[in-house]
Amino acid sequence: MHHQNLPKDLELQIFFGQLLCIVVIPIPKSKELKMKKPEKICLAVVWQVHANFPNAHGILPIPFYLQTGGLDPVDINTIQCIVSRVEDWGKWGLVDCSGLLAHTVFDKTD
Repeated sequence: MHHQNLPKDLELQIFFGQLLCIVVIPIPKSKELKMKKPEKICLAVVWQVHANFPNAHGILPIPFYLQTGGLDPVDINTIQCIVSRVEDWGKWGLVDCSGLLAHTVFDKTD
């Protein structure tokens, strides 16, 4: 049973993945869709990475991963930063390379 009037309970989550390709879908103007002009939808195809986040007492708070998951098509606007990976004894450390200005702000008022 769906509860349409319940408030949304959204939670900020961090995901990592490898960008495989970008897909652009052109949508022509349409009376049925109530579109007055053509638009484009941009999706990114991302290969999921199952990252482990160390606790706050770790020496280096760098997330690591050992395995990958499935493919996900995502809205390209959800990609927030660029990371690099560094191998360390068979596991990969993820390092944020995007700088200080590229971080997401989560607003719970929406």
